[in-house]
Amino acid sequence: MTVIGFYGSSKIEGWRMKLSQYLNDFTIVELVSAEGEQADIALVWAPPAGQLAKMPNLRGIIMQGQGVDYMMADKTVPRDVPLVRLVDPDMSNALSHWAILAALDFWRDAPHYRACQVSAKWQPIAQRRASGAKVGIMGVGAIGGLMAQRFASLGFDVRGWARSPRQIADVTVFAGDDGLVPFLNGLDILVSVLPLTPATKGIMNSDMFNQLAKGAFVINGGRGPQLVEDDLLDAIGRGQIAGAALDVFATEPLPANHPFWAHPAITVWPHVAAQTNPNTAAQQVAAAITAIMAGLEPENRVDWQRGY
Repeated sequence: MTVIGFYGSSKIEGWRMKLSQYLNDFTIVELVSAEGEQADIALVWAPPAGQLAKMPNLRGIIMQGQGVDYMMADKTVPRDVPLVRLVDPDMSNALSHWAILAALDFWRDAPHYRACQVSAKWQPIAQRRASGAKVGIMGVGAIGGLMAQRFASLGFDVRGWARSPRQIADVTVFAGDDGLVPFLNGLDILVSVLPLTPATKGIMNSDMFNQLAKGAFVINGGRGPQLVEDDLLDAIGRGQIAGAALDVFATEPLPANHPFWAHPAITVWPHVAAQTNPNTAAQQVAAAITAIMAGLEPENRVDWQRGY
């Protein structure tokens, strides 16, 4: 019998029910327990530091989301154990919806009209162009590639930036360090769905903001440490950046005294842009468990060296 140790914000009962559709001989228990410490598989999101090192039978770690930075930060996690990230189409859809919502809210001046409604003012302003605005997606993998195509279908002029060259219909893709400057040049809207690696930490900074079009909008659905928060506040203060929609932060939950909460140009989302759905993720998780227990290579295995 395969023993699965569970730790995350979703309910263990939902995972038990959905996994039973694809796995026969298994049990799922709370990771932080005597039974959990003997588990073969860890199905987790942000487990307590050091917890996985206590598991002598651990054969695989499966994340309940795309991000693996929690694992990378915990140096006690055994690096010889396969680490699998979740690549769920439902999460890709959800994150695309969120980014497009944030972009259109800015592009169609919704904050202005919400303020007008509060004060009962009929105050139309000139509409931005309905097509051709430059949108850049940093990280055009499974999620970002889909997002880029959906922005293109709405009439945006879409660019993508990736570690290595790739082809995406209706999207101009720039690659590597040499491609970053031409990718950024004159963007009206910048979206990050990058993984957190040493190379992407602090990548969204003053230098980057200064290469965008004046009055550009920033959307971060990647990882909080990618954004230099003081640089964003400074760029908004001097008018280079018009505002931002942020779903991820260097410290989560975002402290109550953080300046982002009260800033009129920043929209704070509590890391909810793409939540894990056991209904759609269970088949992929079950396939990874089956492969690992059979000694095979699971899909979406993370390279510990690259960080994704």
